[in-house]
Amino acid sequence: MAERAAKSKKFITKVIFLAAVARPRYDPHKKQIFDGKIGIWPFVEEVAAVRSSKNRPKGTLELASQSVYADVYQDMVMNEVVPEIQVKMPRGVVVKLQLDNVSPHRCVTTELIAHHGVDSIEVANQPPNSPVFNVLDLEFYKSIQSLQPQKVARSIGELIAAVEEAFYELPVTILGKTVITLQ
Repeated sequence: MAERAAKSKKFITKVIFLAAVARPRYDPHKKQIFDGKIGIWPFVEEVAAVRSSKNRPKGTLELASQSVYADVYQDMVMNEVVPEIQVKMPRGVVVKLQLDNVSPHRCVTTELIAHHGVDSIEVANQPPNSPVFNVLDLEFYKSIQSLQPQKVARSIGELIAAVEEAFYELPVTILGKTVITLQ
């Protein structure tokens, strides 16, 4: 395990990620096994450095964590998640896009997705405080969090790379077991 140090916990770098997963299955059209990993996307933006430091001059573009409001979330789902679902999921199957019931996430609806020309995806908001749908929080994210600290991240870019690497390194069996507990 890599050693880390921070002056205070307010200096610990934090980034919010949006992950999309499905049940691993055999895809007869591609004649291969779909691993269930659709993708993981960070909520970050490039901002210009306000001040100079010994590490970089003023105005240098650097990654910063982004606040997730309804418009930011909707943009991420419509421009990143939905196209990736269309590419990776088997054809001819209606996909249920299950979102947690947080206020900013309710802006994504089946009608909005259909308005963008996608009719194979339905949106379902999970019931509030439902332990049944917390399996991804409890099992899948816990597994990723156990892999990610093995890599030292000194910047937001390195943290994003470590989380993405942990996401794709995660064995398909863990995702399969996690999704089966939902049934």
